[in-house]
Amino acid sequence: MSDWIGRDLERLRKLRGLRREDVAAQLTVPVSPSTIRNIEHDEHYNVSLDLLRQIASVLGAELRVSLDVGVEPAVIGDVSAGKRVVDNEYFIRYIRARYPDCPLTNSQIGRRMWSFAESHGAELVKGRKQLKKSVAGPEGTLHRSPTTAAEYQVFEKDFAALERFADRLGRAFSDGKGGVLVPAA
Repeated sequence: MSDWIGRDLERLRKLRGLRREDVAAQLTVPVSPSTIRNIEHDEHYNVSLDLLRQIASVLGAELRVSLDVGVEPAVIGDVSAGKRVVDNEYFIRYIRARYPDCPLTNSQIGRRMWSFAESHGAELVKGRKQLKKSVAGPEGTLHRSPTTAAEYQVFEKDFAALERFADRLGRAFSDGKGGVLVPAA
């Protein structure tokens, strides 16, 4: 098996005697043959798991994804000893799940979390990442995630402080004049 799944998909497609056009035409969500080419050859091409599953199904295969992380779900990757990588999306979901009435927007939460993390020695990992997810809020309201989220490396010892800060942000309240106040502790 190769490092990039696209190469395996290309190999399987050729084995089945299918052209990119044939695969693209059979997908539930139409894509162009050039999209299939990009998936096959560009390791950095942004492709959804759903589309990969559809392509695999057309090719008579099944796509299985597993994640084995030996630490808390907040961990995205282990960059170096004593550090972990986390993103603002984790904290947005953390706050929305525990504090559904929080008046801060997801973008405000993300900016404040990054600012706090940076003041504790966090470093950006590959800048910002694109997001296309929504977070369900109270009474059916929809809180859209920011279009990008900071992904950063933090010291393991500082992670609890970030979660405590997220709890403070979650307890924010409206001042009645259009502003939002965050408790000091």
